[in-house]
Amino acid sequence: MAQATGSPQTVVPATAPQASPLSRPKTTQDTPASSSRSIPSSNSFARQIQNGTLVRYEPGLIVVRPTVTSDLLQPISLTTDAIITSSVISKIAGQTKLRPQNFKVKANNGILSIRAKEESVEDAIALINLALSVADIRQIIYTMPTSV
Repeated sequence: MAQATGSPQTVVPATAPQASPLSRPKTTQDTPASSSRSIPSSNSFARQIQNGTLVRYEPGLIVVRPTVTSDLLQPISLTTDAIITSSVISKIAGQTKLRPQNFKVKANNGILSIRAKEESVEDAIALINLALSVADIRQIIYTMPTSV
């Protein structure tokens, strides 16, 4: 897991509130006057994830692991990765609030990478919950640009 994200993992169960030093809500002191967006805390975000556990949550990076996974973690075939990728893309296309051209989706050995072109926590929640309904996903890594 640390290999996939590049640093130690932080696990925040979706049902148990915990404080995380990596992700505190932005305050008016943190946010420029021109920006009206607020970033939810990891606890708030974790409560909105259905059928998954928030592993890491920080600006620009969200990592989620499905709650239910196969006990036999065998290597995933290229065919399965292609099915995962196409299933998620199809689910995005079926949503009126999500625009498929705003996301780059790719699966590799059951790890689904989603790269968003816009910063939107609401889109991240919606897309992660959609992806968690796809079989054979071991982990979701959602990245998005962050405002400076």
